[in-house]
Amino acid sequence: MSLISAPEGIYVYSSTPSYGGNLSILGAGNLDSSLSTICKQERAFAPILDVGCQSVAPLVSTLLVSANNLTSFYTDIPTNLPMRGGPTGTILADDLASFFTVDLHVTLEAAGLGSTDFWTYGDLNGNYASGVTCNDGSDNSNAFTGYVGTPLASAVGWNSVFAAGCDQAYKVFCICYRPVSGGGG
Repeated sequence: MSLISAPEGIYVYSSTPSYGGNLSILGAGNLDSSLSTICKQERAFAPILDVGCQSVAPLVSTLLVSANNLTSFYTDIPTNLPMRGGPTGTILADDLASFFTVDLHVTLEAAGLGSTDFWTYGDLNGNYASGVTCNDGSDNSNAFTGYVGTPLASAVGWNSVFAAGCDQAYKVFCICYRPVSGGGG
């Protein structure tokens, strides 16, 4: 038994591989189940300070659930804990609600999440950005685009910096958390 425990929070982590815009290639063949599969698979390899943090959710907006409204689908995500960089535990935002609505305390890079851009499919506020989602995650050509975020910025909008061709490969960011009782997702 360890005398040191990780600080409470929702931990952000990055996929190890980069993916083309067709993020719906895994799971049951739709974007949401595929992203869930990616986050579950990548959790095993992610350097996260809180090793007991096992429930996961993607930080990629979909038609079903926008990244800024994850608790509408993942009802067991705690809403009163800080958002933290997975490898370091550094506080990024005071809670999930402010993660997209106010400037981050530090950049995702400063919190140990690397310097590689990542797919978001979200607008400046984390809402699903219809039309810039690589055809709802089904395309990996340059015929469509998807919004990409940067870990190098901390100002509101860090999650929607530019639209990239879906033939490009970027990381996928996810969160892990210890579920609150009574939820399910």
